[in-house]
Amino acid sequence: MLKRYLLPALLVLSVAVPSYAQRRGGGDRGGPTSLKASSQFLALFKPVVEQPGLSVVRVRVDGKDAALGTAVADGYVLTKASEVKAGKVTVKTRDARDLDAQVTTTSDAYDLAVLKVDGTGLVPITWASTKDAPVGNWVAVPGAAADPVAVGVVSTVPRSPPPPYGPPRVPTEQSGFLGVTLDLEANGAVIKEVTPGTAAEKAGIQPNDMIVKIDSQEVANQETLVNTLLGYKSGEKVTIVLERDGKRVQLSATLGKRPSDLFPKGKGPSRGDFQNSMGSALSERRTGIPRFFQTDAVVRPTDCGGPLVDLDGRAVGLVIARAGRTESHVIPAETVRELLPVLLAARSAANPVERAEAFREALKRAEAEKAAPEVVAEAKRQIQAAAAEEKWWKDHPIEHGPAPRDVSISK
Repeated sequence: MLKRYLLPALLVLSVAVPSYAQRRGGGDRGGPTSLKASSQFLALFKPVVEQPGLSVVRVRVDGKDAALGTAVADGYVLTKASEVKAGKVTVKTRDARDLDAQVTTTSDAYDLAVLKVDGTGLVPITWASTKDAPVGNWVAVPGAAADPVAVGVVSTVPRSPPPPYGPPRVPTEQSGFLGVTLDLEANGAVIKEVTPGTAAEKAGIQPNDMIVKIDSQEVANQETLVNTLLGYKSGEKVTIVLERDGKRVQLSATLGKRPSDLFPKGKGPSRGDFQNSMGSALSERRTGIPRFFQTDAVVRPTDCGGPLVDLDGRAVGLVIARAGRTESHVIPAETVRELLPVLLAARSAANPVERAEAFREALKRAEAEKAAPEVVAEAKRQIQAAAAEEKWWKDHPIEHGPAPRDVSISK
């Protein structure tokens, strides 16, 4: 029914807003993306988010908007952990109630936090499947109001990124330099321009090439490429694997010296961060999620933590990060469903021993149901943390004072 309502309008607008994942466009400064952010366009999706929006709350810290939250059980909300920092946590419900909340469990790997809300009547979301919204399909993000906070199309299938390349690196005078400008609106490390006379030109790299590997390091995105190259020094030789016209090409490049104007100035954001955001706010934590897919819906950092739904209002994932100017990352619904028994395992535990046992039972269940390896790994991390708390609690038993004495007073 909802598709029948929306598809004619979307067809009319398809010339302005591509129905496939955007690789180029106007970004936040105009063009297709700004059209999708207009109130008139968002209003088209109001029927889509009406039902799932009942499960969305606004999460606040010390009275300021921090994120969205998704009700996953009565009294429990899932949200983006890195946005819920120290302070008094509250949630504002769709019926305008302000309720106190506290963090009960967090997942550093997925950047998720479970909030115990001091109130009832929350409507748990119903998770669907990412198969309901394949690449190119329209999706929307319900917010705390009637209209969605963002709309877009699915850009990629769910995937697990390669192992982390290590902590972020800062350019130095010794850092190697390839000499390319990246296409900030592409999915992957796609070359937009090659600087004349640099290592990239000498190696034969061309515009529209997509770099997929540097030596043994897989390159999943632009950030991986930049951070990998910063691990090399000027004069070092690297092997580059790239995709060109549907074929893989292997090249060799000797890195040059980084120009002085590309060194970071002061303590502010780097030039690369500025280019990536182009004036748009990105999530502080936007990398390292074990499994996710992308949408070109432009979701503000304070609107992460809410569900992503298809045109029938089915929740196909949870928005976890604004990762680029036209790139938001979403944890697949299948992964969220498998994670929830782990993250909610200890909700009724009264002490650290019971909490640790609850996580052990959750691990057994995940293994028995053959959950994804990254979900099993999360269960093991939760057990490790709970076991440390359990040990401390056992080593520091509560000391009971002497029994009160009966005192009689004689006159």
